[in-house]
Amino acid sequence: MKRLLILLLLVVILVPSHAVAAGATQVNGGGRGTVDDGVTPFSQFGFGVSIAPGGSAQGHFTCLMAGSSVFPGFEPLMMVTGEVNSGSASVATGTAQFFGSGTLNLGPSGTMPAVFRVDVTEGGAGVGTMTLSVLNLLFFLPTETVMHGRITIH
Repeated sequence: MKRLLILLLLVVILVPSHAVAAGATQVNGGGRGTVDDGVTPFSQFGFGVSIAPGGSAQGHFTCLMAGSSVFPGFEPLMMVTGEVNSGSASVATGTAQFFGSGTLNLGPSGTMPAVFRVDVTEGGAGVGTMTLSVLNLLFFLPTETVMHGRITIH
């Protein structure tokens, strides 16, 4: 589990380093999210996104729920991973939204294409938030609050 978290954090650190465009807003985050009680783990996530003023974006997003978040029909694994291609961000309000496409991995049930939207709010534990929606499957996950880690928008 710690290895996966380290891998996700490396994605956050390494992806934006080659994706920085002049005037672009950097949206980075990684860690563990929680819903409801603030102490029960929900997912592990990592992203590094560069959003240009016109809305084009590049970067990568991964969200893994394995064992800690069980949804009927989605056990024992659910992972969304993919490339980001558009978005918007406001440094002033500390919010961003980005879109991309990739894969939904359901472990033994197989994989399928995923078109996703991610909404984030800047902050560390107890403050930052992330909401993942898999648009092509009409699968909307609850908003998570950062339990460990951080989301930055600059």
